[in-house]
Amino acid sequence: MSSISLGFERMIDVKGQYRLIERYPVNEPYAYVNIMENTETGSIMYYVDEVALTTSEKRVYGNLLRIIMSELPPPEQIGDVNSVRQFLANKVRELIRKYRRYLRLSPNAQSTLAYYLERDLLGFGPIDPLMRDENIEDISADGVGKPIYVYHKDYESIPTNIVPLSDEAIDDLVVKLIHMADRHVSVATPIVDAQLPDGSRIAVTYRREVSPSGSTFTIRKFRSNPFTFTELVTNGMISPDIAGYFWTMMDYHKSFMVIGVTGAGKTTFLNAMATFIRPNMKIITVEEVPEVKLPHQNWIRLVPRLSFGPQKTSEITMFDLVKATLRMRPDYLIVGEVRGEEAYVLFQAVSTGHGGISTMHAENFDAAKNRLMSPPMNIPAAYIPSMNIFVMIRRIRMIKDGRERVVRRVIEIGEPVLDNGDVKFITVFKWNPVLDRHESYLDRSVLVRDIAEERGVRPSDVIEDIKTRASIVRWMVDNGIKDFDKVARMVELYYNRPEQVLSMVREKATAQPIAPAQR
Repeated sequence: MSSISLGFERMIDVKGQYRLIERYPVNEPYAYVNIMENTETGSIMYYVDEVALTTSEKRVYGNLLRIIMSELPPPEQIGDVNSVRQFLANKVRELIRKYRRYLRLSPNAQSTLAYYLERDLLGFGPIDPLMRDENIEDISADGVGKPIYVYHKDYESIPTNIVPLSDEAIDDLVVKLIHMADRHVSVATPIVDAQLPDGSRIAVTYRREVSPSGSTFTIRKFRSNPFTFTELVTNGMISPDIAGYFWTMMDYHKSFMVIGVTGAGKTTFLNAMATFIRPNMKIITVEEVPEVKLPHQNWIRLVPRLSFGPQKTSEITMFDLVKATLRMRPDYLIVGEVRGEEAYVLFQAVSTGHGGISTMHAENFDAAKNRLMSPPMNIPAAYIPSMNIFVMIRRIRMIKDGRERVVRRVIEIGEPVLDNGDVKFITVFKWNPVLDRHESYLDRSVLVRDIAEERGVRPSDVIEDIKTRASIVRWMVDNGIKDFDKVARMVELYYNRPEQVLSMVREKATAQPIAPAQR
């Protein structure tokens, strides 16, 4: 264990050659993050600034670690992760106080050692500050002697000052992380995908069996509090009008698919829009790793079961689960990502009246269509329009606040239609990169006309409904309603008492009309 803490970090000297761009705490007062810029090359570095251990404190740390490992009792009852962490943290501090005279520790030293012991025993070891940073999306360790890289929401992929110095250090950390995920890694099974207790996804390779540079891992982090549609409006990913459009479409049981490359924000968008599903509808989610978080009570979550035997007789695949959901009569079936034969079952489901939501890797609508119609998905062209809406998301480089930053934008929203046996997409929203805004083409919408015909009203009445819901979203953004639970409660209140919500909006804001596209 000590090798994790003491053999994994190399504090790189940044004096003189680097200037400070940004500093913020991740575990105050023990750990801070410094975003540094190399004054010669302009490259950016992520510098973890932790309270330091002296040489004598490192020696004491090793002694304390041995004492704790021998004297620390297991908790009498195993509760949730947080209760176990709190139990162990309390015991660690008790043992430090018990041996403080023998170890001759000052109060500051006691506090510092408690931080490192809790970090290494209960947390994520040397990458614990990275795991605590809400600005980080991915953490990647590429082997021995190479700096760990992070994907920062403002600075993209940048190196850190955390470097594994030996095979033992990174091997121990990989084993620790996989054990935290309640899985096993070994030379016999050197590749493991798992989910950490905080919901993050981790993929590891162990030792030099498949990676010549030594053990590696990649962690894809997820926020404990998911992004809401009001936050997506605030950061420019969508407009209030797009949110109002999806709110209306979810109310009328329409289906949608989100496409984009890895890290574009597909699951983030899916999760935010799924909040618009009526509160009492039955929802079933099927995901390889649970990522979707919903406010709904009538929700069943399914994950596949892997088998490591040669026959794989006990394996339950995504296809098995999606097929099984059709017997459970869901109002909405959400498949985290389609990439195989489960896509055919999903499209059968939406073709027979179930609502469907999913994501898929594709660069544009035509690529998505071609992938769906090709093996192993094999979706007939006639089935594709049953997935009523396609959403294209991309990461875009833009100059913001005087710096080039990467932002996520919904580039286009289209409704698929069958035209002489071929699938065409009718654009209803499109992002204008010059003005950085989303322009509306709702007058072209096939779904607006379908809903109007179904309700016995004019298409303009449906568009007015979309405008009304967009004004509610705009009011929520203006009033700082961003928390997941608060946003979900407001959506539920609108479904149950629409006049009450509209009264609040009318009192404090005037609904703005949807901006038409420049023609």
